[in-house]
Amino acid sequence: MNGFLKRMAGALVVGVLGLCMAFYSLERLSLINLATALHQDDGKAPLSVTFSLFAGLAVLNLALFYAVSRWARYLRTHPRTTQAPVWLLIGTFVVAGAAMVWALATHAGWLRIQDSVPLSIHWGYIAFQVVAASLVLVSLVLLAARWSPGYKPSAIEPHGRII
Repeated sequence: MNGFLKRMAGALVVGVLGLCMAFYSLERLSLINLATALHQDDGKAPLSVTFSLFAGLAVLNLALFYAVSRWARYLRTHPRTTQAPVWLLIGTFVVAGAAMVWALATHAGWLRIQDSVPLSIHWGYIAFQVVAASLVLVSLVLLAARWSPGYKPSAIEPHGRII
């Protein structure tokens, strides 16, 4: 159990790192594009920002696939494991997803009313988006593993009779 928890914590840390890379890059690219649209900047985003976006998404996807497969495997080998109720996971998904959309809309509205577009990243906004996205993704991993193939015990007894 201890090794399993370390692997799942490692997947969470790697996933959060991927989210940080992706949200930082998206914010940086959107600020540059907005400044270009308002003719305040030359519009050239560094290649490292684009690379960071795709690397962050790749790292995030690998962490998610690893977490889903490990958690589903654990549930198959330990079928009596208590889990969070589906209503709680869906509620977490909906509330955190709505918070992400609200934050995005509020931030975009704030940027539109500025006289000049700030090209510096607001780390509090990035942290909020990462935390909200982490809540969404953790609840999705728990739901996906619950309904993954092979999670539920077989409907056929060992002697071949259908239960």
